[in-house]
Amino acid sequence: MWKYLVLIAVFLVILQDTEGVCRLPGKIQTACENKGIILHCGMHQVLHVFDAMYGREDKHTCSRSGKHKSTSCTARNVLKKVKSKCNGRRSCRLRARNSVFGDPCHGTLKYLRVRYECRRRCK
Repeated sequence: MWKYLVLIAVFLVILQDTEGVCRLPGKIQTACENKGIILHCGMHQVLHVFDAMYGREDKHTCSRSGKHKSTSCTARNVLKKVKSKCNGRRSCRLRARNSVFGDPCHGTLKYLRVRYECRRRCK
C-alpha cells in the first residue's frame, strides 16, 4: 500500500514544478511541409514546448505518394528554434518550411511535429 502512496506523491511533484507552475495536458500538432500550425493556450496560460522535429520519421504522416527517399531524417536545432519563438507566449504561428529549419532530406516530403503543453500559475 505504501508503494502506491509514494508513486502518487512522486506523480504530484512532477505535475508541479518549483516555480508554482501547473502543467496541463500535453498537446501534439503536426504540419506538412509548406503548411502552418498555430500553437494556442487558453486565458492566463503560456506555451511550453518540450519536443519539436522537422523531417521525416515514418512513411505515413503527411504522405501524399507513399514513396519517400528517407524515413529517418531530422533537421538540427528545431527544438531550440521553436522554443525561442513560442515559449512563454499564449499563441505562436509556425511554418513547416526548409527555409526555416533547413532540408535534412532532399527529395522527401517533410513535416513539423511539435509537442507542447500549456502552463498556468497555480493559485
